[in-house]
Amino acid sequence: MVMVVKWDGRTEEFDPTKIVRTLTRMGAPQGVAEEIAEDIADQIEEGMTTKEVYEMAVDSLEDHKEVVEFRRDLRDGLARIGSGFRFEEYVRLILQEYGYKVSGNVVIQGACVAHEVDSIAERDGETVYVEMKHHSVLARYTPFEVTLSAKAKWDDLEAGCKKGLNDCSFDRVLIVTNTRLTKHAQRYAECVGIEHFGWNTPRGRGLETFIEKKKLYPVTILRTITDDERDVLYVNGILTLQQLVKETPKDTGLSEDRVKALIEETHRVFTCCQAES
Repeated sequence: MVMVVKWDGRTEEFDPTKIVRTLTRMGAPQGVAEEIAEDIADQIEEGMTTKEVYEMAVDSLEDHKEVVEFRRDLRDGLARIGSGFRFEEYVRLILQEYGYKVSGNVVIQGACVAHEVDSIAERDGETVYVEMKHHSVLARYTPFEVTLSAKAKWDDLEAGCKKGLNDCSFDRVLIVTNTRLTKHAQRYAECVGIEHFGWNTPRGRGLETFIEKKKLYPVTILRTITDDERDVLYVNGILTLQQLVKETPKDTGLSEDRVKALIEETHRVFTCCQAES
């Protein structure tokens, strides 16, 4: 047990999980943050200040600068998707890649009223009601009202199913967002059995983890792409880098030279730091 000195002079036991939390907030992947925390745990000495420990962590993060910048590009790219409608399309592509049969924007009769459901995902005999929330401002979290509404909708749909008004009995509800739920919303979701995926939420297996595992990066992760170019690609059915590299330039709606430049940038994304992420 190693004791460190806090800013006010009090001492506390060194806790490596605080290093992990700090570094993931700074953009480090979970694996990188845990590796750095382990290294610091081996180096730390009795009586060091928490400021010194923090500086050690930040200095260590410099060795992983490329992967941190890559993660920031992904987070910014998700915010730049442009609209909730496009985010819903993008999440459906992710679900499909993981083996789900997905339908979107379905209107289902509940016991009291009809409800529009963002997506229904089916796999291995399980049916999931999926609610998606996109935020173009990264500091904006999904509020409590969204989880409250999802629970109320779920209850009414289940009651409608029992009355024979629909045949959609949902095994679970999933909220997907590109930021996070507020703490209040998260507590309520966990209490009533609603799952949620957001940025690094749940910790270490958030939305970015599912994206990186299948390399399902949105075209907006590219630093040089403009909003107009993004919209042209969308019109031509291209939301991800995987789709971009498979299309001929004439099918993208952009010039051949511009597509060539974007694909060169795409190769950087595909090869950047995958072992560390």
